[in-house]
Amino acid sequence: MTDPREIQVHMCAIGIGSGSDRDVLRATLGSCVGIALMWRERGIYGLAHCLLPDAQDRPERVGAKYVTQAIPSLLTLMQVQRASHHALEAVLAGGANMVHYVRGPTHPPIGEQNVRTAQQLLERLGVRVVHTDVGGECGRQLLIDCHEHAFVVKKIARTF
Repeated sequence: MTDPREIQVHMCAIGIGSGSDRDVLRATLGSCVGIALMWRERGIYGLAHCLLPDAQDRPERVGAKYVTQAIPSLLTLMQVQRASHHALEAVLAGGANMVHYVRGPTHPPIGEQNVRTAQQLLERLGVRVVHTDVGGECGRQLLIDCHEHAFVVKKIARTF
């Protein structure tokens, strides 16, 4: 049996993994949101590491800088047709408030916006969110074990 292949998903990137290849997808998140899509029936998994909620100029290319870009990109890369959205499971992690403001911001923190945008878009597409670990003031690491069809969210304590 081969060792698992670790796929580190960096900021503004997407990783696609396979259960048959024993892939493990990993993202380390602060205010960014990690969006994992798991397609158990096909053994195909995707993880996007999103920096911002929405693109003003609506980029059409595949990518993950924006939540509104990442979710359609994941579906495309995983080759998921609209009729199969119900078979997907989604996990959301991150979206923490990593900045302490002296005065309150004029808009909700970016992490909160990222999470809200992801939840709304997934609901609109009919993709079921099975787990969320978001918000607060600590970072997180999201791991997707494609072979075991398992996920783990580890909190990363702030040190200051």
